[in-house]
Amino acid sequence: MPRASPGIMCVELAPDQLERRRRAEAFPFILGLGRSRRRRVSWYAVGVRYDPTLLYALDPDTFERLLAVARRELPRVIVLNERLRDDQMAALADAAGGARGVYLSHWEQWIQLFPEFIQQEIPEIGGPLPPDWLSRIAPVFNRKSLGDAPWAVNPLFRIVAGPRCSYRTLVADNPFYRELALPKTMSCSFCYTSSNVNPVKDEVAFAVRQIEAACRQLPETTDERQFEVLGSRIWPRLEEFLMALSRAGVRGVELSFMPRIDQILGARESILRCLPTLAAADLAMRLYGAGIENFSPDENMRFNKGISAEQVHEAAAFIISTRSSWPRQFRFTDGMMSMILFTPWTRLEDLRINVENIERCSLICPFFALGQRLQIFPEPVHPIRLLAERDGLIGASRGNSFYNSGCIVDASQEEIPWRFAHPEVGVLCQLGLAISRFKQSDGRATDPVSRKIGDLLMILPTPLVLFRRAIDEIERRPRTPSLQTLLTALSRAAS
Repeated sequence: MPRASPGIMCVELAPDQLERRRRAEAFPFILGLGRSRRRRVSWYAVGVRYDPTLLYALDPDTFERLLAVARRELPRVIVLNERLRDDQMAALADAAGGARGVYLSHWEQWIQLFPEFIQQEIPEIGGPLPPDWLSRIAPVFNRKSLGDAPWAVNPLFRIVAGPRCSYRTLVADNPFYRELALPKTMSCSFCYTSSNVNPVKDEVAFAVRQIEAACRQLPETTDERQFEVLGSRIWPRLEEFLMALSRAGVRGVELSFMPRIDQILGARESILRCLPTLAAADLAMRLYGAGIENFSPDENMRFNKGISAEQVHEAAAFIISTRSSWPRQFRFTDGMMSMILFTPWTRLEDLRINVENIERCSLICPFFALGQRLQIFPEPVHPIRLLAERDGLIGASRGNSFYNSGCIVDASQEEIPWRFAHPEVGVLCQLGLAISRFKQSDGRATDPVSRKIGDLLMILPTPLVLFRRAIDEIERRPRTPSLQTLLTALSRAAS
């Protein structure tokens, strides 16, 4: 069957964990560009269970529905936001009559990379973009869900208006990094932050335009729509942004933000002033993420995080108080403060500091925090990798078990292994990861380690009590050879 015009079909694989949804941010602009150039364009969403490997295989029924759409539409290009298993990708391309599959690998930087992506990957859409494409392309949110997975039917839309974070400090101010060959400024030492150069001149207006278009174009629903808003210049203009949404007629929407701890503290008065506006417009704001990383001053200095333990507790108190006073308009889910507990330099003293502070903060999930360790990747080269290389802590193997703290955002990413400067901490890291996996399994795991952890948690009141006892045991016996040996000692002492 001949194609009436070059067709582009966008396929969004939507994981059930909202914070893991990525790379569909450009789809409304691919559709908008295609329509403006009289191309056949479509956008289909498929609900999937989050896979930490980021390589997905659809169940037979769902995959058959997707194949049926491909046979009907016969697109020339299929754009995916996540990777399908090779055999399913080949079958999908074949069903479309030999379509070319394209993977949209960028997400937070999609604005900067969009013109190049269009020219190189989807030339069928009609040639290069004009310089003023940001203002000329009207976003199109004509999104259809295949199947009835509720998280795909009523999704979280990520609205990117600029770089997520603009935090920078002088390298010379950090004693751990000032001797390394680094640029004059740095962000958090483990984090990739895109260039602060942003082609969007007004992030507030650009974000409002997208949210208003989505609310106007999507089918009516009684469910609350969800938008995550990215753009470092929006948070300082929070009141202006919310007023603009209200004037645009946006209603029944939750807006998620991921500010730093110090940005929450700096915006307290602004947030409180916004709450009546949110209530009047039937809007809500949700904060999430709020990276603590580590309560140890030395560890957080290596992270170049720029916040203190007391700032964390001060922000947590504000969040809890405001959430209690404005539960409909101000939201924060317990456990959503993030941490990186283990690094190559972690000492027993650092772990004690963290346990004490995690116990003070009800917004941190101890099961989650105990299972978090630093991940280092080949590209880009982060400052913390250079620090670990200088200290001779890169290269030791930790075995073949796969781990994804959430920092792996692409199936092709490979982690660089590192070792502990203080080897006795390694067994505690194994324990923390095992406690976290036990919780993730809802206590149903039946391997020997999980059974012992389950037995101990029946005796001890919290995972932090268990972990503190483990620190004490390792301090007494720093050459404890294995996690099994540690658990046996802990079980003997608890019985």
